[in-house]
Amino acid sequence: MKHLLHPFLTLSCLGLCLSCGEDRSGEQPFAPTVQTLDAIPSGCRAELRGVVTSSPNSSLTECGFHYGNETLRKSVTAEPAWEFSAMTDTLQPGRYYVTTYATNGMGTTDGDTLYFDIEP
Repeated sequence: MKHLLHPFLTLSCLGLCLSCGEDRSGEQPFAPTVQTLDAIPSGCRAELRGVVTSSPNSSLTECGFHYGNETLRKSVTAEPAWEFSAMTDTLQPGRYYVTTYATNGMGTTDGDTLYFDIEP
């Protein structure tokens, strides 16, 4: 019985080491880096698009957009992903801003602010 225990333990340790993957314990996690790609107006709504360019050593938990104008402040979430998009609510004609945001285990980061117009 003893002679079977040693090979079993050796193979178990080897399997455990191989299943661990790359050692990333020395890497420091950071909040994500996110970029606002564009806002594509379509009638009285707009498709908002963004991209997460990095999320070192921490998974994404939320992605979305803040949009509005001088009197309107709205937010819409998107499925957490490297590339994400969402539609605005119905908007009145005028100029609007959009800013992306992304959250991981280390914090939330906002992207650039872009402007778009909803035509009458």
